[in-house]
Amino acid sequence: MKLMKAEMWDKMQYLFRAYYNRTMHASYFYDGQIDIDALKKAYMAVVAEIPVLHSTYHNNFIKPYWVINDTYSPEDFFSFVETDDPIKELDDFMGFTVPANGRVQFRARVIRSQGKDILGVVVNHMCFDGSDMRYFNIKVVETYNQYVKEGVLAPDIKKGTRSADQVYYQLSEEDQKIAKGLYKNISTVENKVTFPFAKDDGSEKCRLVREKLCREDFLKMKAKGKEMGATINDVLLAAYFRTLYKYINTDGASITVPCMYDLRKYTGGSSLGLTNMIGFMPCTLSPDVGETMADTVQKVKVALQGAKEDRFTGLYSLPLLKLAYTILPHCISEIAIRIGYTNPYIGMSNIGIINPLEFAFDGLNLIDAFYSGAVKYKPYMQLALTTFQNEITFSVGIRGNDQDAEIFHNFMKDIIQEIQTFSQN
Repeated sequence: MKLMKAEMWDKMQYLFRAYYNRTMHASYFYDGQIDIDALKKAYMAVVAEIPVLHSTYHNNFIKPYWVINDTYSPEDFFSFVETDDPIKELDDFMGFTVPANGRVQFRARVIRSQGKDILGVVVNHMCFDGSDMRYFNIKVVETYNQYVKEGVLAPDIKKGTRSADQVYYQLSEEDQKIAKGLYKNISTVENKVTFPFAKDDGSEKCRLVREKLCREDFLKMKAKGKEMGATINDVLLAAYFRTLYKYINTDGASITVPCMYDLRKYTGGSSLGLTNMIGFMPCTLSPDVGETMADTVQKVKVALQGAKEDRFTGLYSLPLLKLAYTILPHCISEIAIRIGYTNPYIGMSNIGIINPLEFAFDGLNLIDAFYSGAVKYKPYMQLALTTFQNEITFSVGIRGNDQDAEIFHNFMKDIIQEIQTFSQN
């Protein structure tokens, strides 16, 4: 039996099971049909090079660990469906939660309809974050293409430590000392503001609610933001805040939105192994967001200026987590972290741009795609965004009912309306 150490972020993501389903999502839409046999072989070749993906997690009360499984097959992770309603099939698949105690830590499904395929992929967040999920999916496409063209299965997968400590490796000795002393708990939010979900009626299920910002509006937004010296993320965050304050009566309290922050900038560009490398960059705005979107964009710029200039953004709290996991048995450290850690009720993750060329299977074109984070449990929620061909897919993963879904469809439509108004003025 081969064992592998459970790293700090593996254990933290498992702890987060109380807040969300730990499962990340990716969907790719193609203009033709994928060679299913070649795809299965590509997956088997790539997964063989990533031990954590064919491992089973054991939440040992003293020291958690992974057991690496030597035997597994495509039947453990792959499925194929032909249907007249591909979006319903995709939505059902996106609601799946990858079990940590399973033989493999992801699932993939090809959904075929009217001569076109959708590839859906869900991965246990304990294995890695969205950045390395993207890497994993790219490697599957590369391996598939090489096999179809040359009959060779030889994926080149990065190797190395999955340790959270690698975030310090590229820092100077002086900065390492400072960074390892950043014990400030940035998860603590003074105002416990929550989103107004619908009341439970017993029909709740895990689902992804999605809306789109079209290409024309995206380009106008980008140009308008550039005129103001604002990033795309600044504008999106401003629209998010304005819409949150429309939906939430905070009684004068401020809303804090933690934005996900990729820590790979500190590792020299990429992690040495596939893992989680995400920190928080909180942004707080008072209810006085200004009369116009332009006013709010300026307020976001001011609110984020300190974080953007801080050379340690995202590294706060990591030493606190390491201390808890180092000096205490796991079962005690989970209790201590639950007491000291405040999971944000509201968040945002701009997952970034999806390049169609990186995900093009041989002979096929990628015509649409989106990523989304984990499905949150009430009262927690997070807005996720991905950009494909100058269109943004907004998504919120929730365990909710049809009324919740309607609320979030309208919520994201209102965000889009804020962006459209901003772009047109």
